[in-house]
Amino acid sequence: MVGFQNRSKIIGVSILLLLCSFIVKADEWKDASLVVGKSTQAMVGLLEEGRLEAIRSSEADGEVVAFDEPQLLLGMEVILTPVIDFNTIAKGVMAKFYRKASPKQVKDFRVAFKQSLLNTYSRAVLAFKINDFEIQSNSNSSSKAGRQKIWVKVYANGAAYDINYAMKKRQQGWMVTNVTLDGINLGLAFRQQFASAMAKNKGNMDDVIAFWNDPS
Repeated sequence: MVGFQNRSKIIGVSILLLLCSFIVKADEWKDASLVVGKSTQAMVGLLEEGRLEAIRSSEADGEVVAFDEPQLLLGMEVILTPVIDFNTIAKGVMAKFYRKASPKQVKDFRVAFKQSLLNTYSRAVLAFKINDFEIQSNSNSSSKAGRQKIWVKVYANGAAYDINYAMKKRQQGWMVTNVTLDGINLGLAFRQQFASAMAKNKGNMDDVIAFWNDPS
């Protein structure tokens, strides 16, 4: 009888812990999705303001004025810098070459990579011409505490695209550690690009970093 009671207690505690883990994961997903939703809304607003400004300038000048991409990039940097873990992503991009790099090379590449990622992501967002978005409900998608995946459906000119954000909880809050943009894994694409550049430059990392700063 005692053995049965002990087993019942163990089962009860296990169920309670399982329920608690579900609640924690749901709360984490909610917190992470709020970060994504806030930054995405800010990007949509930035794009809309840029379009309106281009229209106003075109009407005032009597000729078509293009979208101000440099201004968009500055705005995107303000929005994305607090929520993207550039250091972690850059380390993943360097992959096996990270251990071979000097502290200065790591620092220089982080700086170059941050600008490169901002440029790539900003131009992709601009090309999609996003006008609305929707956070997809998937609160039980992650089995590890402190990690979440947030799916976002974005809408542009009658078409729908998927953006998947991999996120980790840092001291300063939830931050993006990778982005899959309409099926394209940006972290993996950059990693392959880095490895290819290292091969072409015969392992000269300084030349690779210089190329990353000025790919032209």
